[in-house]
Amino acid sequence: MLHFDHIAIGCASLDQGAAYVFDRTDLNVPAGGEHPLMGTHNLLMSLGADTFLEVIAINPAAPSPTQNRWFGLDDANVQANLSDRAKPHSWILNSDNLVEDLAIAKSLGIDLGTPRTQTRGDLTWRFAVRTDGSIPLDGAAPMIMEWPTDMSAHPASGMTDMGARIKSINLDTRYDREVNKLLNTLGNGNIPIEVHDSPETKLTVTLTLQDGQDAVLD
Repeated sequence: MLHFDHIAIGCASLDQGAAYVFDRTDLNVPAGGEHPLMGTHNLLMSLGADTFLEVIAINPAAPSPTQNRWFGLDDANVQANLSDRAKPHSWILNSDNLVEDLAIAKSLGIDLGTPRTQTRGDLTWRFAVRTDGSIPLDGAAPMIMEWPTDMSAHPASGMTDMGARIKSINLDTRYDREVNKLLNTLGNGNIPIEVHDSPETKLTVTLTLQDGQDAVLD
């Protein structure tokens, strides 16, 4: 079973990503940490007890990883796309049983990768990454992860909460049938995303801010 976990804002640098989110929301996303295995780092902001927003970029101070980075960040086309400005880049779901859910996704024709143990500070989890690091279905597929079963609370509960909440997530993609089939097969029914048929992949996130105003990230 898959549950909604978080949204990742892709960017060429964390400064660029922070400026993008501030321009749309007037919020300064706090520092997160580093991912040694992937050579990336992030900013993090809670969107509720079990949901958050992540701004993620290649860490220029980290050694190059021995494998391709997640989120397709090593791909030249992805880098060119993010060089102009930051934007919502991926939606991440968490799994009750990562190995089983990945196998079911594969049976549906969607190879989401293999589980790899990741760390950030003292936090450890498993995240499915393809060998080439890409996000399947032309960037439209969700990334899938699994938090430790003995974790007392979701990590979002310990992140800075500035009152922003997800209002809606819209995914435009020519793979709408495949994504909807995956969600209908493995989703818990509460994944806040609407999938629409479109020739281009685009992720649009609308947040409701603490003052009641909406902010669109696209």
